[in-house]
Amino acid sequence: MSTVEEFAASLFREDPKPKGTVNLDIDINEPSEFFEVLLLIMTCGMKKWYGDRINIADIDLEHVALLQRYFHSFGIQIHLDRVEEPTVYMIDNKSYLEETDLSKMTFSVAANGGLFTVWFSFAPGTAAHF
Repeated sequence: MSTVEEFAASLFREDPKPKGTVNLDIDINEPSEFFEVLLLIMTCGMKKWYGDRINIADIDLEHVALLQRYFHSFGIQIHLDRVEEPTVYMIDNKSYLEETDLSKMTFSVAANGGLFTVWFSFAPGTAAHF
């Protein structure tokens, strides 16, 4: 694949493949770029199901589970947490640039009274393919 968008289009064109059987063939130089690639793939999948304007609060558990199956196909686990939106907070969606451990890189969005945070890790029992 030459672009992340092409990989995502190919990935979401069919049903999810078995765990660890898809090769994510994207050139990256920094760990933070890998995180950005995963966010973009996740966004492409959600756009397929919800259109161009995605409200993370509207994503149903069925699609989260399906997205998880797609990501498992190339050895990645998605984590999505929701907490009640605090009255005072500051979201720093650039802190991942300073991390080297994928599981410590996060992206947060406030929507519909909740604060949603997504991060990724290597899926247990599978080898990451990229």
